[in-house]
Amino acid sequence: MSDERKQFKIYLPRMVHGDFPFGHHLVAQPGVHDAVANQHGAVSVVLAEGKLLGVKPDEYERVQ
Repeated sequence: MSDERKQFKIYLPRMVHGDFPFGHHLVAQPGVHDAVANQHGAVSVVLAEGKLLGVKPDEYERVQ
């Protein structure tokens, strides 16, 4: 299984919190963020501390 990820930018119009019980302590502020997608198309925001926060399709707009 490959860990190849596509990198791009997304815009979050509002704050996004992780879902309980996994990542519920992670928060992404509104604005433009680096993001990655795995081989299945799941999109995650790259947070400042290097952690990934998964986002749902209705929570972001692709910028680049």
